[in-house]
Amino acid sequence: MRESTGAPGRLARGTSRHSDPMTADTGDLRDAARLGGEALAGVAGAIRDTHLAIARRAFTLSGPPAKPVRLVHDTISTGVYGAVRVALSTGARVGGAVIATGRAARPAYKPVADRRRGNVVVGAINGAWGDRLARTGNRLALTMSVRHRDSDVAVEREALAAAYPDATGDVAVWLHGLCETDASWRLGALKHHGDAGSTHGSRLHGECGLTSVYLRYNTGRHISDNGADFAALMTKLVEQWPVPISRLTLIGHSMGGLVIRSACHAATDSGDPSWLTLTKRVVYLGAPHLGAPLELGAVAATRALRRLPETRALGDALASRSVGIKDLRYGDVLAADWVSVDDMDAWRVEPSECAPLLESADHYYIGVTIGRERDGLAARAVGDALVLWTSASGSGKRRTLGLRLDRGRHLGGLHHFDLLNHPRVYAVLREWLVDDDGALRS
Repeated sequence: MRESTGAPGRLARGTSRHSDPMTADTGDLRDAARLGGEALAGVAGAIRDTHLAIARRAFTLSGPPAKPVRLVHDTISTGVYGAVRVALSTGARVGGAVIATGRAARPAYKPVADRRRGNVVVGAINGAWGDRLARTGNRLALTMSVRHRDSDVAVEREALAAAYPDATGDVAVWLHGLCETDASWRLGALKHHGDAGSTHGSRLHGECGLTSVYLRYNTGRHISDNGADFAALMTKLVEQWPVPISRLTLIGHSMGGLVIRSACHAATDSGDPSWLTLTKRVVYLGAPHLGAPLELGAVAATRALRRLPETRALGDALASRSVGIKDLRYGDVLAADWVSVDDMDAWRVEPSECAPLLESADHYYIGVTIGRERDGLAARAVGDALVLWTSASGSGKRRTLGLRLDRGRHLGGLHHFDLLNHPRVYAVLREWLVDDDGALRS
């Protein structure tokens, strides 16, 4: 049985997961070096296993006379590769400690994850191996947090009031997708809008006063774990928001849409209606409700590579991708979808049903395809490059999610990440969320 990665403890803004005051500021650099050392050692181990498997096949074909040579070869090779792994891992750790010590001497050290470029890199690392980072207590593991101007905001009334001085009771909460962060919503802002900080949310605020709150989370953890965290955060956000909340709009890109669905189930099961009753609209932007073809391909590749000794190390490396990615195989949003699965790369049948939508909310969805026509050959084959239209609209041959056709929109000639900040996508959001007179649509 697979275990949940669990939710790392939530932290106050600017604090560390470790208590040592000498390493509190630069611990992320040390952990980055440690992760790099483990990665280098893993590469060396994969090369060793492949080398030994190929040599073993050659010695087997050579017959009994090759046994003495094989014994010497395996002994020397194992020792050499072991030394290389230790050297790479130790070198990275020592180098990271030296860099961290030097940085600690500076008066205003800014954590890597709070730097604009570092935010993007850490988000990608969390998407790929975030479950492992959380399990091992690595400081690069992200926790679900409210983000404003590239920094965490404590979910406390005073901190929220300071970050959102013009807060309204109409609040939109935005959840990014796999390997993304809160910064992803600014993608292409300068190119499309002439303002590097322009987002769907900032433009909606300018037009109708909708207050947007962006979150960041570890996308490598199980979707159901992130859903539980999101539900808990929403309860606290509603309690601590500077003004009474009259309506919530939840907007998720890709995996973010699945996290929203999971959170709605978690809140329903826990009997906590505090934010569910306020949630009137949910918008899914390219959410893989029925799964993602790339993950199906990754599963097939993993099984194929593991069949031969010469490629087993490559298969194991591919299998090390995060459980968050593996949840995208069929769009698993509930713990029940994976908790009894021993090997998430093993064959299993596609579910016959989808977890139902929140009945009290109106659900909208946008799906895009690289091809202009959603039923064209290119659109059917690659969709938006990551998600097919059938999955984004929840309308498959085996399963259907129950999204209404009149609340969905297909946009041709765009790719998956255009959904984050493209003018054509914003035009649809504006049509759904804003009245012609600039008031919020009820």
